[in-house]
Amino acid sequence: MTENPSEDELTEEFDEILLEFLRAHDAENVVDREVFLGQYPQFRDRLAQLLETADWIEKMAGPTLAEIADQEASTVGSIAGEPIGSEQVSDSGDVVEQGQDLYDPNAATIDSPSRPRRLLSDEVDFSLSELAGSGGKISDFPSLENSQAALPCRFGDYILQRVLGRGGMGVVYLATQTALNREVAVKMIRSGALASDDEVDRFYREARSVAKLTHPSIVTIYHCGESNGHHYFSMDYIPGTDLSKILNEGPLEAKRAVKYVMDVARAIHYAHSFGVVHRDLKPANVLIDESDRVVITDFGLAKQMGAEQGLTATGATIGTPSYMSPEQAAGKSEAQGIATDVYAMGAILFALLTGKPPFQAESVMQTIMLVINRPAPQVRQQQANIHVDLETIVGKCLEKQPHLRYASAAHLADDLERFLNGHPIEARPPTLMRRARFWIANIPIVAALTGGRQVEPSRSQRWAQNLFLTTAAGILAIGLLGNSLWDQFRDWSLPNRITIASGSPGGMYYDLAGKISDRMRTGNGRQPTVTATGGSVENLKQLLDKHADVALMQESTVRADQVAVVAPLFFEPIHILIPRGTEISKVTDLKGQSVVLGSKDSGTRQASLKLLKYFGMSEKDLDVVDSDWNTVGVRERRLPMFAVIKAEQPGLSELISSGEYRLLSIDDAPNMTLAEPMFRLYQFPAGAYRGSLEAPVSSLATAALLVVRRDAPSRLVQECLKALYETQGLTDGLIAKEMAAEWQGLPYHPAARKYFEEVAKQVD
Repeated sequence: MTENPSEDELTEEFDEILLEFLRAHDAENVVDREVFLGQYPQFRDRLAQLLETADWIEKMAGPTLAEIADQEASTVGSIAGEPIGSEQVSDSGDVVEQGQDLYDPNAATIDSPSRPRRLLSDEVDFSLSELAGSGGKISDFPSLENSQAALPCRFGDYILQRVLGRGGMGVVYLATQTALNREVAVKMIRSGALASDDEVDRFYREARSVAKLTHPSIVTIYHCGESNGHHYFSMDYIPGTDLSKILNEGPLEAKRAVKYVMDVARAIHYAHSFGVVHRDLKPANVLIDESDRVVITDFGLAKQMGAEQGLTATGATIGTPSYMSPEQAAGKSEAQGIATDVYAMGAILFALLTGKPPFQAESVMQTIMLVINRPAPQVRQQQANIHVDLETIVGKCLEKQPHLRYASAAHLADDLERFLNGHPIEARPPTLMRRARFWIANIPIVAALTGGRQVEPSRSQRWAQNLFLTTAAGILAIGLLGNSLWDQFRDWSLPNRITIASGSPGGMYYDLAGKISDRMRTGNGRQPTVTATGGSVENLKQLLDKHADVALMQESTVRADQVAVVAPLFFEPIHILIPRGTEISKVTDLKGQSVVLGSKDSGTRQASLKLLKYFGMSEKDLDVVDSDWNTVGVRERRLPMFAVIKAEQPGLSELISSGEYRLLSIDDAPNMTLAEPMFRLYQFPAGAYRGSLEAPVSSLATAALLVVRRDAPSRLVQECLKALYETQGLTDGLIAKEMAAEWQGLPYHPAARKYFEEVAKQVD
C-alpha cells in the first residue's frame, strides 16, 4: 500500500488483481511473484507491500497444525502407536504445549527436525520442595547454556519447568524463582541469542510498557534482563485458562461474556491513561484465573501514544487478523490508537457471544480484505437470542471509521455496566435509513457505479443485483438521481422556524445565543428564537428530540455519534473554589464534604463528575448540592464549589477577588488529559483575578461548542458560521476561526469542516 492510503485508492481493479493472486495461491498453483508484479506496473508497489504484509503475519502466526503433524511424523516416532508429546494450535496461531519438549535457544521455529524429542512426564510436577527432599541441588540441573539441555533446567535464578506456550516470536515457560521460591512465568525471545535488533527492541518495549502499569487485571512484570545471550523477563504466573480455550467449548452466556469484556475495558482504559495501546487484544491474550478474574497479557505489539518505534514506523500491518481493526489491516500505523483497542474488544465480545470472530476466512490475506472492506456482521444474525442492546454495543465497537466507535475504553465499559444493571445504554444503533443506504451501496453493481467496492456480497445483495439488472436498471438510475437531487434540495433548505437552545436567562450561553440569533435574522429572513434551558444536558435532548435546531453546550456533553460541531466558541476552565481557611489541599480532600457541582443538567456537573472519576470518586463520596456556584444562598454557606465557565467572568471574578475563596490547583492535570482527551491543560497566571492569585494555579479546561444534529442542512451550518465570523462584534472573545481550523478531534459537520478547510488554505 502507499503511505497513508485513502479508501478511494483501493479501487475495484486493484481488488480484482489481488484476488486473482489469492485464488491461485489458495489453489496451490505456483505463482512467480516477480512475474505477477511485473504484469501490473501501476500497482506494483502497493501489491508488493500488501503481499509482504501477508508474509509477515503468516510468519507471526506460526506453523499450522498440519505442518507440526508432518514434523512429528518424520522425527518423533511413537510409543505403543501413540505420538510422543502433543501440541495444540490456538485460533490465533499460537502453539500451546501439552507435556514436555526440548528447547533449542538457537532455533527460530518449532523444534528442529534434526533433533530427537523425549517425554519427561516424571519432571512435569517438579518443585523446589521435592528437590530439597531428595537431597538434590539446583546446580545438578543442566543449564540453558547447553542447547541440548532438557527441561527442567537452570536459567539464572530460575528453574525452567515446562513450556506454557509459544507464539511467532516468543516462548513462555513456567519457572520457579529459586531466591524467592515462587512460581513465575518467564518469557524469552524464541530465536534466542540469534534475535535481531528489531526483535530485541520489540521484546523490551513490551516489558517497558507493562512495567509502568500496576493494575489487578494486567499481568505484573517482576524482572527483565539478559543471561548468556538470552533476553527474558519474568512475570506473574496466572493459573487458570484463557478466553480462547473457553471459546473452544462454544459461545458464552451473555452476562458472563459482558462481565469479562467490561473488566478488560476497565484495565485497557487504565493502560490508555498511561499512553499504552495494546494493539493485539484477542481471546488468547485474556487470561482467566482460578478466581474467574480477568488478566490481560502479551503487550508485545503495544504502542506508546505519540511515539512511533520499530515496526509501527514502517507502516507494517501488525496484529491478529480476525481481531485487528481496519486501520491495522490497512497498515495505517498513524491511525492506530485508543479506537484500535476498542475495535478489538468489540471483536472479542462478538466471538464470546457467537462462538467465532466477526471475520474469519480461509487465508490471512482474505481475512484482511474482509476486515478492510466488509461491514461487520450483526450479532443477532449469528445468535438470535442476544439482546438488541448488546448488538448495538458490539456494532458501535466494530464501526469501520474510528471516530464512530466509543471515544474511550471507559465509555465502552460504562455502557456494558449499564447493560448488566438493566439500565438504558448510551450507544444508538444506526438508523434504518443509514443501514438501508449502506446495504444498497454495497450491492456490487451499485458499488461499481458509485466508485465503491464489495469484496464478498451477501446472498441477498446478489439477489438484489440480479433483480436490478433484469427488471429495474432504469428505475434504479432514476431513483439514485432523484435521491441525489432530494438530498441537495434538503441540504440547502432551512427550517421554517430556527430554534437555538441556550442556557439559563442572564447566563453566558443565553446571551451569546441571542447575539447569534440577531445576526442570523438579518441574513436569511427567518425568525430564529432562543430557548432558555437548564444546561448542556437538556440542550442535547432538545436537539435529539428535534425541539431545537442549534444548541450551545459544553464539550463534556457532546456525543460524536449523535450531534455535529459547527464551531468551538470559547474555553471554559475548571474553577474549584475553596473557602479561605479550609484545609483542603487536593481534590481527594473533598471526600465527605458538601460540594456544589452545578445543576443536574449542566455541563459543569458532567465535567466535574469526569474529573472526580479520575481521582477515584463519585457523587456517592460527596454531599452534592444541586445548585450553581452563583446561587446566593450557596455562596453564603461558604461551600467548596465547582465552576466550569469562561475565565474572568464578572460574577466569578468578584467572588474570587473578594478573598472569600481561593482556587484549588489540580496537580495531576497533565495525566488527566490522557485519560480524558476532551480536557486541555489550563493555568491561571499569578496576578489573575485582580491580583488575588499570588502564584499560578494549574487546572483543566473544556470548550463551549455550537452544535447541530448530524443530519442538519448545510445551509443552516453556513448561516451559523456567517453569524459567528462574518458579522461585526460577535468574534470578540471567541476562539478565532484560524484556531478552529487547526483543531483536531472535533466531530465537525461536513459543511463546517469544508468551511474551516478553506480558512486553513487562506492562512497557508
